[in-house]
Amino acid sequence: MESKRGGSPRERVPPASRHRRLESLLSPTIMPMYRTHGATTCLAPPPDFRYVGLEIARARRVSAWLGLAGAGAAIGVACHGAAGALIGAGAAVATGALVGARGGLEYSAQGRGTLGMAIVPWGVVVELDDRSCILRWPAVVRVNVRSVHGRDQGTSITRYTVVTVDTPRERFVGRAPGTLPLERLSVHLGEYSKEASHRIALDLDGAVWGEGPSEPDVELVLSAVRGYASSSSAARRLDLLPAGYRLQGVKLASSRTIHELSTILRDRVAREIDPRPFAAVLAVELGATALVDDLLDLVQAPLPLLAAIAKVAATKLGVAKAKVGSLEELEPFLLDRDAEALAAWRAA
Repeated sequence: MESKRGGSPRERVPPASRHRRLESLLSPTIMPMYRTHGATTCLAPPPDFRYVGLEIARARRVSAWLGLAGAGAAIGVACHGAAGALIGAGAAVATGALVGARGGLEYSAQGRGTLGMAIVPWGVVVELDDRSCILRWPAVVRVNVRSVHGRDQGTSITRYTVVTVDTPRERFVGRAPGTLPLERLSVHLGEYSKEASHRIALDLDGAVWGEGPSEPDVELVLSAVRGYASSSSAARRLDLLPAGYRLQGVKLASSRTIHELSTILRDRVAREIDPRPFAAVLAVELGATALVDDLLDLVQAPLPLLAAIAKVAATKLGVAKAKVGSLEELEPFLLDRDAEALAAWRAA
């Protein structure tokens, strides 16, 4: 199979032209190497934040804003579309909270449409007026976090935090009051970029893989899992148990099944052909409710398709949506056909 590498910002374009436009947007990106432990390449700890909403400055305000933080930059927005559902709530909160802390400078978005930036475990969404840009981690070169301090009645405080997100072509700057939980992102951005570029395995060993990231993978994974679950090789390797004469052909998980799948889901060795999504779907196919904690550990993985599959799998195994989070928060980072296939699988 031909290898296709992701890394450029994804435009929000009509579904009919999504795949064609993605092909034109995919460009090589230099990825830092994984950190290593001896001879083993390891995954970084997953992002420890779920949503960080920031207000972004308009072009005419950038110099004044960055002057407060002791930096200079310019903002360029070249992507089009709408990602307001993800931005809206967080941007509104950030904007309202900053009104009293600006020292007379005005950055309100009133009358000009939604304006904001959201940092989530799978990348960054930037929205300016009627334009938005979806940045998966491979599209981000650098994230700089700078806190601006002050004093409140003699006590030292963090007034606000300025976050600068650099891509190969442009820079986005946002801020929010107080301290932001982005230290892990600053340290491990390169490793998140690498993990987000993993290809999806169609077996438990990574010997066969899908067509992503520029082509949909979910339907391929679902089909491969269903075929494997009913195979004699799965029965031998996983020690699958028959469900009984009333459910002929249906297999159930044994203790060996749980051990094998848990080992894959918990694996922190970096694998460019990633079997964790396949194992997550297989857990659902076999009704392995003992694996829900392993699945919950993956819902913030930097690889969007892995996180999305883990969310749906945990939900289908009985975990409350409030604990898992919604599939919709991941949709900006998924291909349309993958998002539709996941929604259909969730409803099945």
